[in-house]
Amino acid sequence: TLNNNSYRRWCQIFKLGTYILDSNCQTKRQIHNNNVHSKNTKQPRLEDLDRAFRVLQETLPKLFIEPLDYSIYSPNLVFENNITGKQTIGLYHYVKQIALLRTVGHLKYAYVKFEVLKITKHTEDYTVKIRWRIRGISGLKVMLSFWKYKLWQIKEIFDEQESWYDGFSVCYLGPDGLIHKHVVDRVMPDENKEIVEPESGQSLPTGSVVVSSPK
Repeated sequence: TLNNNSYRRWCQIFKLGTYILDSNCQTKRQIHNNNVHSKNTKQPRLEDLDRAFRVLQETLPKLFIEPLDYSIYSPNLVFENNITGKQTIGLYHYVKQIALLRTVGHLKYAYVKFEVLKITKHTEDYTVKIRWRIRGISGLKVMLSFWKYKLWQIKEIFDEQESWYDGFSVCYLGPDGLIHKHVVDRVMPDENKEIVEPESGQSLPTGSVVVSSPK
């Protein structure tokens, strides 16, 4: 009887120990899952979105004049170019493509300009969306058309002889507040080529690639 009582007592102690160990394991798993979920759901700060928007708004119009401010981009930036159907990973490759765009623009056109038609920022998904246009006129067109105009009609030469390309960009901010992804899509040109002033509190995405049929 004594042995039976001891056996039962040890069985109870063993079950209690097993229960405690199992509870500890479940608690650790729950803490781990909560940490992972917290890490994955971490969002950028609103200040980061404002900064990205402001930098893009100020620097994109100068794309063909001076280098962009790459401090707002992640070193592992994913550039998804739906115009060419290619994707690159890494800020180095992105910088090379922007430099190539600038070089080709100056080689192809005597006058080239990057215009931000509209730029907006979106707090629901922490993105900056940009509607842009690249305008240019070749040196040959300037020479062939120059005799038709007076010296004070230079603006008319550009307005009537220029080519223009439209595109749309979306920049996605990551948890660290930097742009982790930039997607560029083709956009057909608008009939009205006038620049649309951005609405207050809104901005457009940047870093788009030229797309659309020349006028």
